[in-house]
Amino acid sequence: MDAKDFVIAIICLSTVPVGFAQLIRSTNSYNALSSTTSNEYIVDTSNYQNEYELVKSEDINSFTAGSDAPEASSDEVSSSVDALPDIESNSGEAPSSTTTITMNFAGDCTLGSDSNFGYKNTFFDVFDRQNGNYKYFFENMQSLFANDDLTVVNLEGTFTNNTKKVSKKFNFRAPPEYANILLSGDIELVNLANNHTADYGEIGFNDTIQTLKENNIPYYAYDNYYIYEKDGIKIGFAGLTKIWDGTVEKRINNAIDYFNENNCSAKIITFHWGVEREYKQNSTQQKVGRYAIDRGADLVIGHHSHVIQGIEQYNGKYIVYSLSNFCFGGNTNPPDKDTFVFNVSFEFDNNNLTDINARIYPARVSSVNNKNDYKPTLAEGSEFTRILNKVLKYSNIKAYDDGRIIK
Repeated sequence: MDAKDFVIAIICLSTVPVGFAQLIRSTNSYNALSSTTSNEYIVDTSNYQNEYELVKSEDINSFTAGSDAPEASSDEVSSSVDALPDIESNSGEAPSSTTTITMNFAGDCTLGSDSNFGYKNTFFDVFDRQNGNYKYFFENMQSLFANDDLTVVNLEGTFTNNTKKVSKKFNFRAPPEYANILLSGDIELVNLANNHTADYGEIGFNDTIQTLKENNIPYYAYDNYYIYEKDGIKIGFAGLTKIWDGTVEKRINNAIDYFNENNCSAKIITFHWGVEREYKQNSTQQKVGRYAIDRGADLVIGHHSHVIQGIEQYNGKYIVYSLSNFCFGGNTNPPDKDTFVFNVSFEFDNNNLTDINARIYPARVSSVNNKNDYKPTLAEGSEFTRILNKVLKYSNIKAYDDGRIIK
């Protein structure tokens, strides 16, 4: 076939303003939900452990395009093409409309502390030492966060001056001006569906929402859905908790139906689920995650365990069971500081999701080992490999040694 019959579209990724997004809020967002789910989607992942494999990235970079290059196997992903020939488009054919949207998902962000922690070495202490430099906390992540379309984190705490706590073990709070940390860190979207956004009651919850609105930071939680839009492509976000509740299937269905009604080309659901400090996802997480994919979700993201859990590839989609902590003021020196960023690119052709490419970026919640300095930092060298292997240990995926997931 003549080369002129081809059109090569080179998509340049750039961060887009969040002002094109649509936010739907409900008065029920503060209500707690609770019961049990069916066992229809129980998955046995006992065989996941120790089946992970790293493939050296240089193994797939040995050949460039050309008549002498061997045919790639199904386990290989071709490297980036350094140079492309000039090819004229065929003006007689209508060009396809292609869009790539790249997102980074990170874990629990508690931008504050519990008053029972005192002051020394807490998030407040470290912040005060920065002399008003809000960029400090996420500055080691800018190579990723400043170069995507959307960075999403789980905001686990409150922005409020209210001091009346609810009765529980930990209550996380920060003054409203700490929202500037998100803005300075290129965080464009936050999930509020977790067990700490109500630490200071309904007043604290409403103060948090008001603070986010005043700073033009979109959020989603419960039946407060969020729709992100770029180049006419819409991606819906929903955040859910309490997956053992007998209503979880209904809540998933409601979210998917809403996104379909609003012509979303992709749907993402985040769950605050699982057991704290458990590295292996449990069967309840698995069946709920799979149910969400079966109903139409294109990606499932999980939080809550405060440690890394596995990633499951299911029907061509990904279930990321736990991203662990990230910028986490809930512990001045967590014993496990490993974390990762899940980087994913959705490719669309004429508003249809046609491909998903994902990558794991191993990281640490602190830039130092002896304490928490609340400064997430990308891992390098042997630490990169160690954390990547840790993610893969309870996963059914394989990855190249640079973190790219093999499809």
